[in-house]
Amino acid sequence: MNMLTRLSASGLGLLMMTCAILPAGAFSLTGTYKGVVACDSTTAGKASSWGWNIELLIVQDGENLRVDYKYVDTAELGNEYTLYSGKATTSADGSVVSAYFKSCGASFPSDELARMAPTSTAETPFNFAADSIWVSDQVPNLPGLTVQSCRWTLTRSSTETPSVRACPQN
Repeated sequence: MNMLTRLSASGLGLLMMTCAILPAGAFSLTGTYKGVVACDSTTAGKASSWGWNIELLIVQDGENLRVDYKYVDTAELGNEYTLYSGKATTSADGSVVSAYFKSCGASFPSDELARMAPTSTAETPFNFAADSIWVSDQVPNLPGLTVQSCRWTLTRSSTETPSVRACPQN
């Protein structure tokens, strides 16, 4: 291999590494989202299904996400929230985004992991779906372990940076 070929190959490799490190395009998930969540739930062996309107506030800093999920439990508990932290990734050409977020604080002790399905960044208004698994053995007024599988469907209503509470420090 001659020197020019080696330099060209090294330069191409460096260019490819740089493109992988830098965010492709300027797409960000930051904003306010409105939509619905529909869940199948089992508490102490008893199955149920339910759904309600939700609001999701997202702040993206690089690949890091902070998420504040606000909802009204119409059945029993009233206004509630769950805080999440996670990561987002965008395809090399910036055309597709996907993410995950894990609960890190809530109205009462629980664990949840959500995955945002790969979604086109070209959609206007931007919208996405996510699936989550939620568990708690400390749901107020419900004895026993509760396990839920949920589908979230959300549309961005604002690209302004919302105020998102930080996860509590342990």
